[in-house]
Amino acid sequence: MKPDFNKMTKNQLRHYVINHQDDREAFYIYVDRLKSHPSTKVYPNSLSPQEIDQAVIKHLQ
Repeated sequence: MKPDFNKMTKNQLRHYVINHQDDREAFYIYVDRLKSHPSTKVYPNSLSPQEIDQAVIKHLQ
């Protein structure tokens, strides 16, 4: 019996996928969840070096 992937946290689902690499359903659910909640931020190419430094410092705080 498979666990309910929708009730798992992202971290729990990640661990499940790592330990059950043959479970494609779990893998696709995990990827869909990652795509629906991206953790990256895109910055424009026109930032000055000072603005880049400020963005990095803000991200690290």
